[in-house]
Amino acid sequence: MITTNSQRAKRVTLRCTVVPAARASFVRGLLNANALVLLFAGMPSVAAAQAQHSGPTEHKVTPVATGPTLSLKDAVSLALGDQPTIEAFGREAEASEEAAVAAGTLPDPELMVGVRDFPVTGNKAFSPTADNFTMYMVGAMREQVRRSTRVAEASRLRAEALVSRAQGTAQERRIRREVMMAWINAVEARAKQRLLDRLIADLRVGHQVMEAVIPTGGSTPALALQMQAEIALAQARQTAARGEEGRARADLARWIGSLAKRPLPDVIPTLELPPGIETTADLDDHPAVEVAEAQEQAAQRQVDVARAERNSNISWSVSYGWRPEFGDLVTAQVTIPLQINRAGRQNRRIAEAGARAEAARLRGQDTQRELSGAYGAALAQYKSAEAQLSILSSQAIPSLEASFAAAEARYGAGQGTLEMPLTIIERYVETSVQAVEERARRARAAAELIYLTQDVAR
Repeated sequence: MITTNSQRAKRVTLRCTVVPAARASFVRGLLNANALVLLFAGMPSVAAAQAQHSGPTEHKVTPVATGPTLSLKDAVSLALGDQPTIEAFGREAEASEEAAVAAGTLPDPELMVGVRDFPVTGNKAFSPTADNFTMYMVGAMREQVRRSTRVAEASRLRAEALVSRAQGTAQERRIRREVMMAWINAVEARAKQRLLDRLIADLRVGHQVMEAVIPTGGSTPALALQMQAEIALAQARQTAARGEEGRARADLARWIGSLAKRPLPDVIPTLELPPGIETTADLDDHPAVEVAEAQEQAAQRQVDVARAERNSNISWSVSYGWRPEFGDLVTAQVTIPLQINRAGRQNRRIAEAGARAEAARLRGQDTQRELSGAYGAALAQYKSAEAQLSILSSQAIPSLEASFAAAEARYGAGQGTLEMPLTIIERYVETSVQAVEERARRARAAAELIYLTQDVAR
């Protein structure tokens, strides 16, 4: 079956999909477009070049692994299914709660057993019955910790449990953010590879055409070499994109394991932002703020413990002494610590605990400021990326298309060379890659805003 030049040109045009479908016809002029093919239709060298590339030239991007497409929601859900770090915070909270129960009770009594006043020298040495003061003793003793001290210590430990639970919630939110960022980076890298695969295939066809028309003066060796350089640069970008995808998938595998190898979507989605996010931001419920508040409360409970310990605890002991040849004895005693240096000890500990509580309060304020700054930066990034995407789609790309159409018409009329179309195509490739990068930047900014304002990636 004989394929006409116009059919081959149409096929190549369909392959030039370096941009979305609405822009696909832009690259047609230089890369075997209708005008150039028709212009050089009678040249055998061009026909031979076309015949060599009459088959499909698009390089398919082989999926990294089989299976269903890994959506953003799937990635987040998989990441939260089994995370040891979150479980560890839960275990720490349980440990503090158990310790709080123990701290609220009195210490166990201590058993005392021994021999008292046993002679080891003199003519009565080593005789438990020769002297009337030697006795076998058994008794018990205990420190009677004040109720206020026990309640304060139990409250402090329960506050520590709340800190651990808040840290677990904050870690869960951070994992959501890390997964979203890694997923977006991986999709961006895949999108770049698909774009560059199609571009390289079509540039190679254009390079063949340029070389074919050099003898007729339709091109020059310099332009053909320049086209070859463009192919090499595109291949270098493609290699870099593969590396970026590998790094992003490795980051994703940190949270979801081998499932990170599943195929990814072809395009970067537009993440839905929470309502009213561009006008107000309530960051008081953010887990990082809750962690800071819980740490401040735990520090305040430590102040209560220090104040309770300012009142000393008494200790008591009771013992029974048995003397085989004499009467038995009972001993009872109470020990009261003498806090003769409260200003240098107990008061200092209260001041220490108060300073730590104030430090925790200040760290909480800094956390709120940090989140507020991150929110402002993310919102600015989102608006900037959205504005640049709008400029690229409504101004830059149409202008490049119009410029290329004019250069194409001038070349078709025999009044120009391929140098100007090649320059335009270089700029258009850069614009196409930039559009992918801006979509990814907008998605990352949206993920950051979602991380800061809510705990569900929509």
